[in-house]
Amino acid sequence: MPAPVTYYNVEVVQFWRGQKEPLQPYPLHWAIYIPISPGIGNTYHLLGNTDTYTIDFRRNQPYPNPDTWRGSFAVGRVAAHQLALMERHLASIPITRHDPRWTCQSWVWEGLRHLRHKGFNISWEIRLSDLQTQMYCLLEDWEYGRI
Repeated sequence: MPAPVTYYNVEVVQFWRGQKEPLQPYPLHWAIYIPISPGIGNTYHLLGNTDTYTIDFRRNQPYPNPDTWRGSFAVGRVAAHQLALMERHLASIPITRHDPRWTCQSWVWEGLRHLRHKGFNISWEIRLSDLQTQMYCLLEDWEYGRI
């Protein structure tokens, strides 16, 4: 009898990055996160700024900067045996530099869209506007102590 396939959730997580000045926060940092076991997972995100962005993959690590966590939202699932293939696809997402409108949030969204088109189990029901709304709601839930 074949062993059952292990699946992991695919989540978008967001982290606080501070404020330029009071009531003018920087955009939240988004990452793709795959929880592997309690408190441990794989994080896929951009580091740097518009001139220096680079992709960073962290495997089998706790959340980076857990004190700045502001919520997570499950957007799909991935089979354990497909993690390496998923990483190769994420590594192929083009990075746009020198455009202040393009951010880590853009990269995450492009990554999710690419994975969907390659047949990964990322919800087709989620549009960018839905994801942005959900992430804003999570931030508000965090601010009011609901999460």
